Amino acid sequence: MSIGLGLCAAMTAIVWWAARWNWRRNTPLLWPMVGWLAALALAAGFAQDRAGSLPRIGKGFLPLLVWVAAWYGRRPRTGRIALATLLGSATLAASFGIALWLLRGLFSSSDRARGAVGHYMTFGGQLLLWLPVACAVALLAHSQRIRLAALATAVIGFVALAATFTRSAWIGVAVALITVFGVARPRWLPAFLVAAGLLVAFAPAPYRDRLWSAFDPSHPNNLERRYMWEAGGRMFRDHPITGVGLMDLHPIYERYKDPAAREPAGHLHSVFVQIAASMGIFGLAAFACLYTGLVRAAAVGLRAQLARGGVAAGLRLGVAAALVGFLMAGFFEWNFGDEELLDMLYTMVGLAWAARAWEEPDPAKRTGSLLLHLIL
Repeated sequence: MSIGLGLCAAMTAIVWWAARWNWRRNTPLLWPMVGWLAALALAAGFAQDRAGSLPRIGKGFLPLLVWVAAWYGRRPRTGRIALATLLGSATLAASFGIALWLLRGLFSSSDRARGAVGHYMTFGGQLLLWLPVACAVALLAHSQRIRLAALATAVIGFVALAATFTRSAWIGVAVALITVFGVARPRWLPAFLVAAGLLVAFAPAPYRDRLWSAFDPSHPNNLERRYMWEAGGRMFRDHPITGVGLMDLHPIYERYKDPAAREPAGHLHSVFVQIAASMGIFGLAAFACLYTGLVRAAAVGLRAQLARGGVAAGLRLGVAAALVGFLMAGFFEWNFGDEELLDMLYTMVGLAWAARAWEEPDPAKRTGSLLLHLIL
């Protein structure tokens, strides 16, 4: 991933220089990104472990992917190819994860679908990001072929998501889909909520038990999360301005954890607690500005597009909903620290920003294969 990002950055810089493109004016994220970088630099500069913190400042440059995706996706055909590639590759990754999981045994939360990334929580986070996009495109695209293809993609993704047994991703996807239906099809929202309730009520026992465990304060995993959050609160009280630093928190957590805690922790399983503890007030303010900028990039002008419908409207609504769900999942997981998720998130936001200017193609002129229908 790092090699790919480096090559992409170098090639894009050359293209921008040759085209004399004013990248600073292209998205509403310039100053939020600068603020996020500054907060990361402050946290690293005043960190208890400066050597371990300084290399992590580099993640502050990942929002540049928004500009990269917006640049290449500004042409409707190229942007639709990118969207088709995203959903197609996501479907293959989800299918791969399901196949591996089936080989290890069905209906067992002791062995969870991990996908190609090797970790069930990361896999669940990736599914959380693209599933709302597939669902929104299935609702809003004009072409029946595209709607059916997006729906098939979503079905495969939901099966993979169930197999991860990842509660935070389940909750995030549920919130994202409520957002999609509430905005695009508000009359369908009660039916969706009833269907979701029936699914929970009649799901196989391992899934039902896993879901209800999220609301059990005495569950061992929930107790350990609570100990982590309480330790994070103590770190914040001791270092409220710039936090303890960006390094791995294992040694610091050992000093701050509750005596009853048994699980070691390199991070604190919550975006808000983690940023408060590691980056202090400056970090929380910078994160709020950055995330607001991401939502604006995905959703500005969306209402007019929703009235027209189409792939662009579905993409933008899906990305905005994914941001809402991702933030909800972040209450229970440090997903904003996972580069495998951030790369996808920033790329999707860039495509959503570019899609605000896409025009829907004339259905009468569509010819060719299903793939061409997806692209055009």
